[in-house]
Amino acid sequence: MKRSISAQLFGAAIIALAMAVPAAAQQNETPSGDGGRPSNVPAAAEQVESDISQGVHRFGIGFEAGIGLDPELVVLGAHGTFAPVFSRRVAFRPGINFGVGEVTTTFGVNLDVLYYLPGIPRAAAWSPYVGGGPSFGLSHRGFEAETGTGLNRNRFDFGDTNFDGGLNFITGVRRRNGTFFEMKATAYGVTNVALLVGFNF
Repeated sequence: MKRSISAQLFGAAIIALAMAVPAAAQQNETPSGDGGRPSNVPAAAEQVESDISQGVHRFGIGFEAGIGLDPELVVLGAHGTFAPVFSRRVAFRPGINFGVGEVTTTFGVNLDVLYYLPGIPRAAAWSPYVGGGPSFGLSHRGFEAETGTGLNRNRFDFGDTNFDGGLNFITGVRRRNGTFFEMKATAYGVTNVALLVGFNF
């Protein structure tokens, strides 16, 4: 009788142990983030992957080109983009731009902040935005004139170079693939209105 009870207790212990091992193993598995299925990737490696992914999404570069309307210029520029900033709708976009015209040459540094308008479905192809920020610009206006005739001909260069601060006002739309169209108006200092097309990587 005692031997039978001992055998029963031993069998019960074996069954309990067999049930406890899979449960403990399941608790120690690291979720992979794809529907809760287990993964054998260490948690530290997944954290590094997540940090790299977030860094990629937070920084990008781009370029733009277009025409300035007042004064008439050909405009080229490049910028970096940091997003999201405080909100997924807000991006910080510092950049530089060059403008070349018949009389005027400009160089600017822009510290723009963009805000993507709410109410646009995530699946929409285009996202409208507005923005603005300070601008620091160097402008040169000049022309040449000749006086006299023959050997007495002289050439004069009349030029005016200024460094001024201004304020940008931006409105535009961005496509999901990174292409964007925008109008940028700069008030005060180096005033200009430009129509631009660009691409963000």
